[in-house]
Amino acid sequence: MRIIIPALLVALGIAASAAAAAPDPTVKTCIANRDISAKRLSAGDGYFVQTSQGWWRNTGAACPAFAKDGALITRSTSDRQCRGDQVSVVDPFSRIEYGGCVLGSWERVAAPPPRSDKPQPK
Repeated sequence: MRIIIPALLVALGIAASAAAAAPDPTVKTCIANRDISAKRLSAGDGYFVQTSQGWWRNTGAACPAFAKDGALITRSTSDRQCRGDQVSVVDPFSRIEYGGCVLGSWERVAAPPPRSDKPQPK
């Protein structure tokens, strides 16, 4: 009995560390630009993208520039949007830049929240 209990504890410890080392399927460091089918920007709620796997929210710091109704420009050396990449929000017509932010990781969400920065009809 003495040998079985330590062996069982070791086996449980190995299983727990293997589970902890497994990547979380609900968090990504990058999303390929070609996989993005829709985007939503909101100063209060953040930056959301839709892929064939569902909606993803960027966990970067709050970005006031996202409140503007503009185009998002990413600066990266690859065709992906990754943690640490810089993004800028610009007016697509005047090309005025509203500001920039740095992306965080991507986490899967059920859907983006309703637009809170748009005026609601009365």
